[in-house]
Amino acid sequence: MDFNALRARTLRSGNDEEAVTVNTRALIDKVLARYSGEWTVLRELLQNAADASATKITIKFETVPSTTVPLPAGASSDSALLKHTVQNHTLRRLVVTNNGQPFNENDWNRLKRIAEGNPDETKIGAFGVGFYSTFADCEEPFISSGAEAMAFYWKNNSLFTRRLQLSEAETSRDTNFVLDYRDNTSPVPPLLPLAQFLANSLTFVGLENIELWIDNWNVLTLMKKTSPSYELGIPRDIEPKTSEGFMKVTKVSKEIAQIDGQWMAIIGWKASKDTGLRSHAQDAAPSLRKFFSRLAGVVPDETNPSSRPATPMANDSDVLATKFSATVFLNVNTATIKTFTGQKFNDELERATKKPPPKYTKLAVLTAPYIEDSSLAKASAAGDVFGTVLPTKGGKIFIGFPTHQTTGLSAHISAPSVIPTVERESIDLNARYVRTWNMEMLRAAGIVCRIAWSTEMQELQEKIRRQASGRTKIRMADVNPFLDEAITIFKNFTYKESTPSAAIGQLLEDAFWTCSKKASIEVVSTCGVLPTNDVRIAPKDLTFMAGIPILPERLATEASKLVAKLVDFGLITEVTVSDINLALESSPLSTIQVGEFLGWLTKQSTCGQLEKVTIANLLAVAVVNDDEPETDRGQILQLGDIKHFLNPSRTPVDFPVPPSVMPFKFTKSMSKHELESIGWEELQIVPWMRWLIAEAGNRQILPEHQDVTRSSDFSTQLLPLLSKHWDSLSQSSKSSLVDLLSKHTIVPTKFGMKKPGDSYFPNVKLFDDLATIKGLSNVKDKFLIAIGVRKTVELGMVFERLLAKDSRGSHVDLIQYLASVRDDIPGSEMQKLINTPICPRQIKGKEEEVPAKLYKVAELFEPRPELRDLNLPCLSWPGLFRSGSPEGRFLSILGLRTVPTVEELLSILASAGKMPQPDLDLRDRALAYFLSHHHSSGYGAYDYAKITVPFLPLENNSSKLATPSQCFIDDGAALLGFDILKRDWVPHAMKFGIRQNPPIELCINILSKRPPTRYADARILFTYFATRLGEITAANMPRLNEMNFIPIFSKGKEKAAPKLHTSPRNCFLGESDVFGEIFHFVDFGVEANSFLVKCGSKQEPSKVEIAQILVREPARISASFRNAEKYLALLRSMADSMKILKKNKELFAEMKRAPFLLASREIPAAQASIDKSAARDEDQEALDDEDLQGIREYQLCSAQDAIIVDEYVAYNLFKTDILAAPQEEILEEFYYSLGSPLLSSLVEEFSKHGPRAPDQVPADRLRKQILERSTLFLHEQSPDTIKHDAKWLGNNLTVQLVSTISLRRSLRDRNISHTEKRSAVLSGTNRQFTLWITAKPDLYQVSQSLIHILLTRPKIHSAITFEMLLKTDLLELRARGFNVSRILRQKAAEARLAENKRQQQLEEQRKQIEEEEKAYAASHQNSSQHQRHELPGGFPESPNQHAESSNKAVVASGDDSRSGRGIISNLSKQFGWGNRHVQSMLGNDNETGRGQQLADSKSGPPPPYQYNQQGPKPQEDGVVAPHRLRENLLNAVKKTRPHNSSDIFSRGETNVLTETKSYCDEHPAHELVFVADIKHGIQMYMGSANEASAFLREHSVGLTAFATLLNAVGDIFNLNPRTLNIFMEPAGKTIAFNRNGSIFCNYRYYHDLHERTATGRGTDYAEAFVYWWVILCHELAHNLVADHSSDHSFYTEGFVAQYFGRVMRAIAQAAPPPPEPQRLIDI
Repeated sequence: MDFNALRARTLRSGNDEEAVTVNTRALIDKVLARYSGEWTVLRELLQNAADASATKITIKFETVPSTTVPLPAGASSDSALLKHTVQNHTLRRLVVTNNGQPFNENDWNRLKRIAEGNPDETKIGAFGVGFYSTFADCEEPFISSGAEAMAFYWKNNSLFTRRLQLSEAETSRDTNFVLDYRDNTSPVPPLLPLAQFLANSLTFVGLENIELWIDNWNVLTLMKKTSPSYELGIPRDIEPKTSEGFMKVTKVSKEIAQIDGQWMAIIGWKASKDTGLRSHAQDAAPSLRKFFSRLAGVVPDETNPSSRPATPMANDSDVLATKFSATVFLNVNTATIKTFTGQKFNDELERATKKPPPKYTKLAVLTAPYIEDSSLAKASAAGDVFGTVLPTKGGKIFIGFPTHQTTGLSAHISAPSVIPTVERESIDLNARYVRTWNMEMLRAAGIVCRIAWSTEMQELQEKIRRQASGRTKIRMADVNPFLDEAITIFKNFTYKESTPSAAIGQLLEDAFWTCSKKASIEVVSTCGVLPTNDVRIAPKDLTFMAGIPILPERLATEASKLVAKLVDFGLITEVTVSDINLALESSPLSTIQVGEFLGWLTKQSTCGQLEKVTIANLLAVAVVNDDEPETDRGQILQLGDIKHFLNPSRTPVDFPVPPSVMPFKFTKSMSKHELESIGWEELQIVPWMRWLIAEAGNRQILPEHQDVTRSSDFSTQLLPLLSKHWDSLSQSSKSSLVDLLSKHTIVPTKFGMKKPGDSYFPNVKLFDDLATIKGLSNVKDKFLIAIGVRKTVELGMVFERLLAKDSRGSHVDLIQYLASVRDDIPGSEMQKLINTPICPRQIKGKEEEVPAKLYKVAELFEPRPELRDLNLPCLSWPGLFRSGSPEGRFLSILGLRTVPTVEELLSILASAGKMPQPDLDLRDRALAYFLSHHHSSGYGAYDYAKITVPFLPLENNSSKLATPSQCFIDDGAALLGFDILKRDWVPHAMKFGIRQNPPIELCINILSKRPPTRYADARILFTYFATRLGEITAANMPRLNEMNFIPIFSKGKEKAAPKLHTSPRNCFLGESDVFGEIFHFVDFGVEANSFLVKCGSKQEPSKVEIAQILVREPARISASFRNAEKYLALLRSMADSMKILKKNKELFAEMKRAPFLLASREIPAAQASIDKSAARDEDQEALDDEDLQGIREYQLCSAQDAIIVDEYVAYNLFKTDILAAPQEEILEEFYYSLGSPLLSSLVEEFSKHGPRAPDQVPADRLRKQILERSTLFLHEQSPDTIKHDAKWLGNNLTVQLVSTISLRRSLRDRNISHTEKRSAVLSGTNRQFTLWITAKPDLYQVSQSLIHILLTRPKIHSAITFEMLLKTDLLELRARGFNVSRILRQKAAEARLAENKRQQQLEEQRKQIEEEEKAYAASHQNSSQHQRHELPGGFPESPNQHAESSNKAVVASGDDSRSGRGIISNLSKQFGWGNRHVQSMLGNDNETGRGQQLADSKSGPPPPYQYNQQGPKPQEDGVVAPHRLRENLLNAVKKTRPHNSSDIFSRGETNVLTETKSYCDEHPAHELVFVADIKHGIQMYMGSANEASAFLREHSVGLTAFATLLNAVGDIFNLNPRTLNIFMEPAGKTIAFNRNGSIFCNYRYYHDLHERTATGRGTDYAEAFVYWWVILCHELAHNLVADHSSDHSFYTEGFVAQYFGRVMRAIAQAAPPPPEPQRLIDI
């Protein structure tokens, strides 16, 4: 089924319309069903008081005595009476009084309308149903406020109201709500919950004082005071914007709130359970058991006897009236929240809440500071009034007043802009847009909580610093006094689950933690307030960590929940290595702390928690202050210098040890494994002995009795220890120990301390003077032998003593002897034998020397045949020499050589191959020996590159020898002139270290010096280089890229000489049809080309290369293209690569100078051809653009000669005289960046204007409009294109209106000019600019003139855009999406200034009237016999005017008897007014009542004129005092006011006047809605908003003109333009009407009578001006008299007479000035 069609058919049916009816009582009951919470009525009334800016509110419960429980006998004290009242009385009335602003008309109207709500987004009320909660227990509420009162009453199920105007005596500034209970059975509410609710309510609202009364007892008084607030800085590391971007915290301030409370003890009194006394009362009056109303709180449980107060104890009766007082302090952090919501979001939210979301809103966070005061606890014994004010037990969300929703932390949050559910007990998270808004507000609250936390921490840090007295290093003693305060702050911001909705607390907590840009938060530590990334949680009993900021143990315990979250989030960790490192750096360790530190360190190390590097770093910074040093090392011990620990089983504890050894007292409790885990090693024998030897002579380290080289006693203790551990030492340790001990006197002998080599075993007794060992015991022989103690006498001594006389014998015998005693020869003696020449030599082919010369054994070779054949010096040895014999082994020890060295063999090869007599056999033998022993003799490890003696034969030069570095293996090296190894030697080349190819650098050098000159040579050479691509490195590439070695041949002439050589970067591979004539393209084959690619050649040129060739040879390239479009395409590609080209500064500078740009000059078409074409087509009105366009001639030019066309008008004038750049945006940007000038900069303008107009109002108006719209225009431009902003324009621009303007344009440096008439032109000197305009300036010419001082490079469309902004109305611009809010706000500010000026003028008129009154009274002092007449104006009585008057200046005309008619008639004739509407408004139409219909005035709403004042009655006789008339007229003007509602509804009304029986005063009906703001604050109303858009578009010009006219007419009376309104009724005869002081004028009459003729400043404008002036006179008179009576006509004529002179002056000023002689003035 098509429901849309069915609905449309139903609406088109002819059945009668039926209005929807409402059962008001049922509706209110439905509304009340949503208000299930306690204290609902009081909360709503407190909210109303807060919205009315009240500071004090009084709540009074009036009671009636109980009918069943009499007053106890003897109960005369206040306490007894009060107790009886609370316990037994019932409620009669509730009176709530506040001192806020009295109700205005809108407030009274809203009371009568359910669910209309308060449209003010700054107020708490939103739904418009809160007041109706009073009907829960009150049947007919009564309200009095200011000078009026309203009573509610029921008729069946319909609710009605009546209003009363109070007398002056009854008028009060207070607003009173009087609520009489429906019955008298409601008990007195529980006082303690009520007091707590009131204390809570005072927290965030603007109220300052709340009083609670029960009858005449003031049981509770609450006073709130706040300290001056101060602004808090938002920390930089906090992101003030919410996650979805709808809210941003712009400002935060803090204040301290103090709430003083005074209450009677009855508040906290709890009755004892005594049900017997009240049992008969319950039986006698069962009605008292009715439910407890919402007004009085929660409903009591009748089954629970404690729900009603019982009889108090006897000892309570004397203290219940006693007053107690207490004070609480609260920290209030108030934030200003800026909202960023879109229009759709605003509309949806306004639809849901009946008010738009605020642009700025407030949000406050309240926390309880730490206060050391017991007064509150003492007062709480008499009633814990402040129990819920302090958020210590859990905070709540306040939306003006507390809701049931908790925050999840110990802080209240006031968010007036949060949208609650209708009953205001929870936050609405259901509706889509409302949910988004509320969630963002809660996120903003979380951010404010984080800022509050930072502030609390900052203030705490300042206190701690003051406690530290300026010390930079804060200690725990400085923090302790403020630890309680810190714990309070931690508890305040500890998040728990919120109720009833857990999502609220989660949103707050998420925002609190995630708003920070850094992963840290400020906390209190032992070193003050620090970020969590600097604070740690430390284990106990580690005193060496005192310098690390850690959480105090008490804080971590009492605020464990928040600390646990900090740990879970990773914001705070346990102590790290870096922390300990800093602590160790900050202070030395004591003796006790060393053990703690080493214990912790070894524990962490053995568990694998610390790396070795980390341990080393910690030890490096640790310093020990040893209070009791065991040695003379001093008190300071650097643990970083410690490398060893002492093993007492190997090293005696009392022996001296190096400073790198940790004292044993610190390590005795630790195992070897633990000490080794931290990188320490056990002190070994060798380093210990090395230290003892090194420091032997240093008495500052070792005393003499511990010097091993001097003290035989210490030596006899030390050497047995070494001998004991000798077998356990490694071989290297033994060797090191031997080397160390053998050089020092460590052995005790009978001749004192000797070196081991100078000492002998005790059993060596060959000579008596030998130094034998003495005093050593328990020392192993092998140890002594190892360190050098001799068992035999050295050989030298034997030679010296026993063989002194030439007893050496033959060298063979000597060798045999020495070999036999080899084991007893010490090492030093063996060295002597090695260095002593003892053997002769033998060389093949040479005779032996006589006498035989002796050589060292190491200088000779073994006497083997193969070595003799090489002519080497061999040992002279008779017979067969055996290497394995004792003599052979001994000679080998002495250094007898078995193989020649590489140098010796190569020397043999070089000498054997030397020309002219080479010994080729010797060379072959030497080569064969080298090859056969290459591996076994280790010849491959030799560096053959060091050889400088040539010995290698060459393939290309047989007479020349070369070294391994001078020849190569690859034949390709010969192409570059290098030597090649002989082919026979190539298999052995690698053994000699000969390289395959010469170094690539050397090859490149040769290529650079001798590039190939033939195509074939180049191909072969490049192919050779291609085989070595891997050797070409990044270091070679730049040189090869720039080196000119590639031959370039003419096409088809490869065999001829090259025309040039070029580099790889300047040539390209292959062929190209596009760039073939511009760049060099080569092809040497695939392999050779790969080398060129490696060198930097490319397949095609880059943009930079193209630009370079373009700059160097533009003419050649242009000629090769032979097409302008191809050349432009090339320039476009250059423009696309502009960023790349700019990086090459030299190229870019050359591009600016070179003539490579293409520009065009237009040659006009011949005139004759145009005439002929025109003649052929006589019907054609104008030639086509193509016909008018001439011939375009292209030519190359530099950037300075190419002109960019940025002003098309000037181009059309001078296009034949300039070279124009291509009119493409990308090419214009390219040309401009190269320095091409703009056409506008070359065109010089010279303007002349006629004389200035006397009326410069149009000029001022245009200037104001330009400044307004320039802001919108520049807002849409990018910042880099703006030359001057709107502020600069306002300071430097003036607008002048002149009669005529002429403009002459000329081209700079060219004798060409053009002159034309203009309506707008701009001139300027010294940064001051003047815009000259004519009477009706062309706004396009205005925008054309201004655009060049606003933008750096304006586009052609820029002027068109600016023109559109100047022409279009602001409201239309807003409808098109422009942001005009700032301009509208500025206009509102201007309107306020105008209103202030208007009020000053009215005040001046009032003072003038007072002066006239004094003068009038003085002149009539002696005329007391004259009767004093009252002024006209009384209503509803009619004045009795006489035709006669003492002032005969104006003669009455016609049959009307009223004296003022002659004035109006004459004016009507003078101005030609024949309109019956004007006559009827002045009361001169005798047919006024014709056609009127009577209506029942009792059944409808009041008439549109609500001014029922009893004004001054007209005089019955005599002359009216002029000052009295003027005073009444001035009062009528003052009574005008803006219309503050968005709609108008008034039912028609007809009143029968008593003056004339046939005269009826008719008030037509109106039902209008607001549709738009027109101009000057004047608003537009229509009967239907659906047709508003189309109507406004069609009549926007007329409406603006009408608003301007009404504004000018209103200025006659000094009226605020907002009191004037325009409405449109297509039918009816209402020209204008006055509603509550606001005047509404019908646009239909202006449209029909004046719109087409009153646009200028002539007679038609004057006629329209006077017409509507009289209309306003008529409507202003209604401010004094409601009906159209004779009194109304009297005051209308009074207005006409009073303000006629002003009208004449205004018309004269608006008249056009007389023509002046045309005189042009140069600008």
